[in-house]
Amino acid sequence: MSDIIPFPRSQDKLIREIKQSFNKDKFDQTYELFEQYEQQFELDEQMSLLKCALLYQMGSYLELREEAIILLKQGITKYDDLMIYYIKSLEGLGQYFEVVEVINQVIDEVHNHKTRMELYPIKERALRELEKHNEHASELLQQFDELSLREQINTILMLIDFNEFHYKETIVNILVHSDLAPNVVSIMLEYLRFAQYDNEIEITKLKQKVSVNPNHLTGLEHTKIKEQIIPHVIGRLEDQVATITTEALHLMNNHAILLYPIDVESIASIDDWIYAYTNYFKSMVNLEKRDDQHPVIKYLEQLDSQS
Repeated sequence: MSDIIPFPRSQDKLIREIKQSFNKDKFDQTYELFEQYEQQFELDEQMSLLKCALLYQMGSYLELREEAIILLKQGITKYDDLMIYYIKSLEGLGQYFEVVEVINQVIDEVHNHKTRMELYPIKERALRELEKHNEHASELLQQFDELSLREQINTILMLIDFNEFHYKETIVNILVHSDLAPNVVSIMLEYLRFAQYDNEIEITKLKQKVSVNPNHLTGLEHTKIKEQIIPHVIGRLEDQVATITTEALHLMNNHAILLYPIDVESIASIDDWIYAYTNYFKSMVNLEKRDDQHPVIKYLEQLDSQS
């Protein structure tokens, strides 16, 4: 018996069904209908804006933001309507700093007075949320030494996420005078780098004193471990022990965070690091005997105890 291929619904019929479903607040059904529509037809401007309205009603802010970005790049004529959806998506995602920034940038570009009247309250809400986060962050920083490791990390990440870079001196003071875990020190340095802190500071990490200017750092993603060591180690492991590569990558990424901003070549050559990591991981699955006398192997064991 041959498969029955359903005849595609006409474009006009699908549009009617989408609008009827949306007007009845059947948002999940409307979303499914949009998926069917986009398999057969391209969205015109009217349907694109209706999809944005749907995503907003569903609280799908991430998808709404991506949809709005695409439409803005295409040069949609309904600029004001689309910009409101884009800003509302940022608000829904809790990106309040970006909300304020974008509104400040576009407030003179929007064409309709009604649009401006809609944007100002959104900006005020975002400013209130930023103030709340600011107060909360201030309280957390005051008791930073009493926080758990996870809370310390989350506090600094929150400051970065909300672009709260006015705590530079506070962060430097904590860095210099507190006994912090190596990964907390790394994230604090990233905070200062994003904040463009342009003074030399001396930190102690993994029993090493390091003098560093955060504004001159290249960032966690551009360390020698990330760019020169990890790719070679993973390449060697994939040839023989592909099953361990995920675990190896996770561990080396952790080590990259722990070591940042120490220059790994001040400890050993890049070739020594590659050899040590490769031997270290292969010994885990009994493919090689661990070279326990190698200085980098001993160092890796110390790093593991910090992870």
